[in-house]
Amino acid sequence: MNHALIICRQRLGDIVACFPAARHLAAAGSEVDFCCLPQYHSIFRAVSYCRPVGLEVLTQQKDYQRVYDLEITRRGYDAFRASPMKIRDYVYAKYEDLWPLRNQLPHFDWIPDVGDYQLPARYALACPTGISQTPRVDGEWFRQQCLPLSEGPWYVLTDRPDRSIPWGIPLHARSLDHLPALIAGATTFVTINSAPNIIAAGVRSSYYQVFEAGFGGQSNYDVPGQIVLHQPPEVAHYSWRFWVHYWRRKCMGIDTTHDFGK
Repeated sequence: MNHALIICRQRLGDIVACFPAARHLAAAGSEVDFCCLPQYHSIFRAVSYCRPVGLEVLTQQKDYQRVYDLEITRRGYDAFRASPMKIRDYVYAKYEDLWPLRNQLPHFDWIPDVGDYQLPARYALACPTGISQTPRVDGEWFRQQCLPLSEGPWYVLTDRPDRSIPWGIPLHARSLDHLPALIAGATTFVTINSAPNIIAAGVRSSYYQVFEAGFGGQSNYDVPGQIVLHQPPEVAHYSWRFWVHYWRRKCMGIDTTHDFGK
């Protein structure tokens, strides 16, 4: 059996967006290892077609018949931003045999039971926060978009169990592989352009997503069934990560005209 390695070390959304490639390689007869940081390994309990491996395999690539490096690293960030391509197209264009898969959605075939969360039969779920979005979504504006969509009760995904939130009922996924079931089970789901958006694409036929306006919308994960919400630019705000990249790029003489959302 052929042994294939996919490399995408970090950012949950980027990892899940590579699942169609892993599934395709497995269906073609390859045993697929997926190299990523340990904190992401639990999401692989929701799929059967690839397994997570640690960063030590980066020194063992000669042991694989095929290696696919699908990560946009810091070194490759500016090249991606300079391209006219959406993020999925840019990543899958690296390899000719993966290009036809760029519009396929992630598939979760080992979704665990989440009955012990004791959620009601009908609930609405919101994901208002992430790490790398440009610009960030204003929390009050997001809440105002959510509340008319459902009578609730509204649960809000949080990154840790003790997170204090200004509205809704906090919901922390105890393991990443629980996220597909929690998202699929909601009667209404609203998310920013972060990992839950990409997970939702694999488990829902319809949901709401806030458009990420920075860089001309280049980072958006667009799928059929998304109902797109647009945040007014005057309520947007930008993280320190954005400003670090912005000033680095500007000092290097790179055109930053489109870095801000319109």
